[in-house]
Amino acid sequence: ATLRRATYTLCYDDDALGLPKRIEFEADSPATALEIAGGEADGRQARLFVDGEPLCQLVKASAADAPYWIVAREAKARL
Repeated sequence: ATLRRATYTLCYDDDALGLPKRIEFEADSPATALEIAGGEADGRQARLFVDGEPLCQLVKASAADAPYWIVAREAKARL
């Protein structure tokens, strides 16, 4: 059986240049989506959606070169 890849969307209110940013991609799981999000800048809050439905809010933080995710349940309205 083939697994269906979901469409994930990362929405940033600020792309570190003062503009909103939206990244859309397909992934097998939320864990894979977080790996993709890992390439984004530290310290910026984002909302993560799966197939247009809110999944969570997150922010990438670092402590002594060990990045980690702070994840909150609320992700605001549907896309």
